[in-house]
Parts: sequence; structure tokens; C-alpha cells
Amino acid sequence: MKMQSLQLVKKSVYIGLTAVSLGFLTSCGDDDGDTDPLMEVPSTYEFERDGESSVSFSGQTTRLDMLAEMKALVLNADGGASVSESTLLNMFANENNPFEDSELNSATKDLESKTFISDVDFYKDLFAELGTVSSRIESEGTTASQGVAGLLDRDGNGKTILVNEKGWEYTQFIEKGLMGAVFYNQIYNVYMTDDRVGDAVSNDVVEEGTNYTSMEHHWDEAFGYFGVPIDFPAGDPVLESDEDRFWAKYTIDLDDEALLPGINSTLMNAYITGRTAIVNKQYDIKDQQRELIYKWHEIVAAATAIHYLNSTIDDFNNNDIPNAFHHLSEAYMFTKALQYSPNKVITQSEINTILNTNMGTDADFWTATIEGLTTAKNTIASKYTELEAIKDIL
Repeated sequence: MKMQSLQLVKKSVYIGLTAVSLGFLTSCGDDDGDTDPLMEVPSTYEFERDGESSVSFSGQTTRLDMLAEMKALVLNADGGASVSESTLLNMFANENNPFEDSELNSATKDLESKTFISDVDFYKDLFAELGTVSSRIESEGTTASQGVAGLLDRDGNGKTILVNEKGWEYTQFIEKGLMGAVFYNQIYNVYMTDDRVGDAVSNDVVEEGTNYTSMEHHWDEAFGYFGVPIDFPAGDPVLESDEDRFWAKYTIDLDDEALLPGINSTLMNAYITGRTAIVNKQYDIKDQQRELIYKWHEIVAAATAIHYLNSTIDDFNNNDIPNAFHHLSEAYMFTKALQYSPNKVITQSEINTILNTNMGTDADFWTATIEGLTTAKNTIASKYTELEAIKDIL
């Protein structure tokens, strides 16, 4: 291992005692003068050592790509086609070359080992159920009803979704669920923990065969699960393809003058400033940015859950069950994502009540009511006070 010099690249800005974006990016100096109030922070997530990039989060990008392929496969079931349980399990574990992209098959990465441990069996059971139900639907074309899994027509023109006997839409449960159980879980409970970016983690020597320290790399890996480009929120389109990049998409949706203006920059600035602080060994600043990342990722999930609860309430008012179950499936999983933060401001008991009572008895969407959904919405907004004033327009 060796010591090397590190440079910040691209246009830089000085962060002093002024607020940035939503007003939540804190000063890079403290009252005791222990940190540099004019720490140079790059405008993009680019850092170099000896003229070469010191940033690496390719494994995270690979897992985002894996979930994108899994979603594409599950969408076939919405059209009435059979989806193989074994293929889904192989995609989950990255075994037996299940992906169309050969680079994913040859990768040493997978989704299963990064899933919140107590949820692994839930997803495996869901894959098994989907395999059985989709095979039956392919031959019988069953329409869903209370207690019966089947297809629901969302637009009257054959745009169908496949739901289980409780009305859970498989596509939304798998995609949105793994966004929380893998991506948020890994940010919250792995890469942003003291075990990975705490002050005691190695930040003085470059890891053998790499161009980064352990602390730098762990911070980069957390950033990789955000799913944004290094110059976010610049660029149009923001993403390299038309595929929604999971949490990035929903953060972008909320960055509206009437909702949470500047949230894109708030989160991106926190990631960039925290990484800069690691380079400069300004660990109090790193920890400030870490707190912002925890807070605002959680608020993105809470705001999106409220958004889909509002959509579901509108659907119920219009007696539109297919779209109600589509939106409620999303609301369910964005609410569930709140539980992965160890710093969450909502209690696990409140989350459980929303999921298993407010969204229907034992999460049976066929028994959900507007009153229950409104209670769920108000509970979330009351815990995330930044959302109380905008809860009805999310």
C-alpha cells in the first residue's frame, strides 16, 4: 500500500457559511475553527489521485442494471405471459446466466446478498408465487377478484397488471420493494455506517490494486446506489437511457417549486461535500453530510408514499380498482422503504399499522378504504413535518 496525493477535479465552489439549495447544506467550518471554512468542493462527483479517478461504484451500477432487467421480465406477466420462478431466483442470486446482458452474467455481483436479511425469503416467496400465478394466467386469463389472483385492466384497452389475491401488483412489489430492501438498505445500513465511513476507517493508505482509500470507496458505493450521473442534476436527459433509475427518478419528480424545490442539489451536494471532506480529513463535515443523506433520502420515500396514497384515494373516489391497486402497491413499498433507515423519524409500529391496517386488513387491498388511506397519509405527513404543508398536492 502507498500514500498518494489526491486532487479535486472539475469546476469548484467554496462552501462557507451560506445555505445551499433547500438550506440544509451546512457550513464547512465550525464555531471552534477546527475545520477550513473555505474547503474547496467540486461541482461534480469527480475526484482524482495522481491524475487518475479515485472514484469507483461499478458494482452498484451493476445491481441497478440487474433490477432493471428483472423488472423488464416481470412486466411480461402484466401482459398475461408466464414468468419463470427459477429465472427470477437466478437473477436474484446471479446464477446460471439469467440476464440478457452478458456482462451482468459475468459480474461477481448479485441482489440477494445485498437485500435486507429478513426480507430475502419474502422476495423468494413472491417469485415463487408469481411463477405459479403467471403460468395459470397464461393458460386461463383469469380476471382478478377479491381473494383471486389475476389480471386487472387499467385503461379499458387491454393495459393489464397482474395482482395476487390481495391485489398486490407483482411488478411494483418487486421493483419498488427491492429499491428499498437493496438500494436504501445498503446506503443506510452498510455504506453510511461507522463501520464503513466512521472516523476510524482507513483513510491514509490506498487499497492495494486500487486508487482509493477504504473510506473514500465506501462513500462512493453509497453514492452509486443513488443512481444519478456524476454531474447530477445537470444534463437533459439526466440518465443515459430511458430506463428509470429508481431513486433518482423519484427525487427528480419531487424537485418542483411547489413541492421540495432544490432537493436534487441538496442530496447531490451532500454526497459531493462529504466525499470532499473525506479527502481533506474534515470528518465533522463528513458526518454533517451523512446526516443530510439519511434525512433527505428518507423524506423522498415518505413524500413518494404520500403521492401514491393521494393517487389511490382519487382512484377509489372514481371506483377505479385497477389503478387504485397499481398505485397502492407503490405506496405500500415506498412506505415499507422507510423502515430501512436506522435514523427514521417514524416508528416501526406506525409503519406496521399503515401497511397492515390502513392499507387494508393484513394488507389486503380489497379491504382498503379511503378513510384508512387518509389516515396513513396524515400519519406520514405528521412525522415528516417538511411534508405537512404539501401533503395534499404531492
